Order: sequence, then structure tokens, then C-alpha cells
Amino acid sequence: MNRRRTAVEPSLNRWLLVGLLLFSGWSVYTRYFDLNAFDLVTNMPFRDLSMLQYNDTLAGTRTFPYQWRVLAFWLVRAGEVVTGLDPHVIDVVLKTLALAASAAILYAFAMTIVSGVGAVLAAVLYLFVTAAAFGSEGYAIYFTNDYLAVLSWFAGALAVRHRAWWVAALAAFAGAWAKETALLIVFLVTFEAVRKRAPWSAVIMCAIAFAIPTAALRTIYPAPISQWAWWDTFKLNVPFVTLEGPVIVKSLRDNLKVILFLNVLWLWAWWAWRRSKDPYLTSLALTLGCYVILAWMVVYIRELRHMLPFTIFVIPMAVAELEVLHADRRPAA
Repeated sequence: MNRRRTAVEPSLNRWLLVGLLLFSGWSVYTRYFDLNAFDLVTNMPFRDLSMLQYNDTLAGTRTFPYQWRVLAFWLVRAGEVVTGLDPHVIDVVLKTLALAASAAILYAFAMTIVSGVGAVLAAVLYLFVTAAAFGSEGYAIYFTNDYLAVLSWFAGALAVRHRAWWVAALAAFAGAWAKETALLIVFLVTFEAVRKRAPWSAVIMCAIAFAIPTAALRTIYPAPISQWAWWDTFKLNVPFVTLEGPVIVKSLRDNLKVILFLNVLWLWAWWAWRRSKDPYLTSLALTLGCYVILAWMVVYIRELRHMLPFTIFVIPMAVAELEVLHADRRPAA
């Protein structure tokens, strides 16, 4: 029986990866067909707007902080030089591979918490909510930075889970070229070190790995601190910071949108975490608590792609709660 299981499992894993790749391509396609639609703000086709952003970033003339999010553009440009293909053809492949890789990592992470079937469900749910997260965005090469940033964060979180500090540092280094989200890896390792579950050398290593590309980009493309982020967005994200009626209504609506994004999964994840005895999950929850503060301060929360970093915690924990609920309702033998 054990020999049969050993022979079957690699085959199942291969087919799981194929399935993740195919469904990732389908998720990306839901946005790719928008290339010839028009952006209502600029009155430009999304294809032309995406290429304008692509060319401006490569030329170093894009507005900040967009100019510091370069990894997607550099990878697409490298593919264009090698193959001569349309940048958007290269980009759709890059998006698909990045999404499939992050789904596979989420599956591997979920396997440390839930059953094999539960981990598959977690990966499928992740692909579903990713499609929803980009549902309101027109297609652009720029958004590949979000796919890559989430991939680096997931890789870092899994590496910390397995105490692979060099892998976590490499994930922080690579992700920092795409977006500032890689800072979460530094936070996670720091919480683990504070709680005496990681060496402080790992914190220093991950912090340096994140700092090198961050400093390099801000040196190559200098900008005043006032342009490093949208510092005033907390007035739009946090209700009642201002007493203007329309602003209050908008912030309440945007926060409701965030709640509805992961819906009942938020609640199930909370219940599962309250019962959990896993100290790593506490560090992960504290890290995402820091992300709440940062995100509500400097991003537009109505853009749901910014909520994807939560999924590495919320989705597997919600599935864990579902497994408990299912076990409680299973009829006695």
C-alpha cells in the first residue's frame, strides 16, 4: 500500500502543477482580453496605455512611486530582446507563470496546516480571488509587478516556515525590485527573532537583501520623500479621519469592499487562528497586522490587488476551519 502511494503521489503532484498552470492562464486571460478596451480616465486603449507605461519606465521617466517598480518591465524587455515578440505576449506568459508559482507555494504552505485535499482547495480559492482582485483593473504590464511581489512574499513566508533563511533573503531581494511588499518578509523574520524562533542574523540578512534594491532604485531614480508614497490616502481609507460626508461614505464603501473580497473566509480564518497552537502562525498574523497599518496609510484599499498578501494566511486558515466544521458534522461510524 505504501509503495503504491509513493508511486502515485509524484504523478498527482505533476497533474496538480499542470492544473495550476492552466487555471492561472485562464485567470490572467480574464484581463488580457481587455487590451483593446478603452480606459475611461485617459480615453486610451489599454494596450496603448500599457505600452506608454512600459516605455516610460524603461526610459526612467515614469512618475513616482511607479518608477521604482521595475522588475516586470525589465523581464518583459529581456524577453522582447531575446524573442522579438510583442511585449504583451511575453507579459501574459510571465503573469501566468508567476501566478501558477504563487499558487503552488500557497499549496505547499497549506499542506503544513491542512490535508492534501484542503491544500488543493486553498490553491483553487487563491486563483479565484486573484481573478476577482484584478477584475476592476484594465490589462497592463505594470500589474505583473503585483504578481511578482505576491510570489516573492509567499516564497519568503514559506522559506521562513521551513527556516530557510537564505531563501527568504533571496525572495526579499528579488521582490524588492517589483514592489515594496517584500518588506513583509523582513517583518516576519523580525517577529520570529523577537519571539526567539529565528536568529537575528536572519533578520539582518533579509533586511540587507531588501535594502540593496530599494536603495539602488532610489539612487538611480531619485525623488523627494513626498513622492515615495501616497501619504494622504489614509484620509480616504480610514473612516471619520475627516468629517466630510462624501469622504466618509467613500471610505466606508471601500472598507466594505475589502470585507466582501474574502468574505466569510476572514471569519473562518480568525476562528482557526484563535484555536491554533502554531507559534509561526502568530508571527505571520502579526506581520499582516503591520501590513494593515502600512496599506491603509499609503495605498488605495479599493484596489483589491493590494489585499492579496493576506491570502497566504487567510485562505489556508479558513480551509482549516472548514475541515474542523466538516469533521464535527461527520456521522459517527
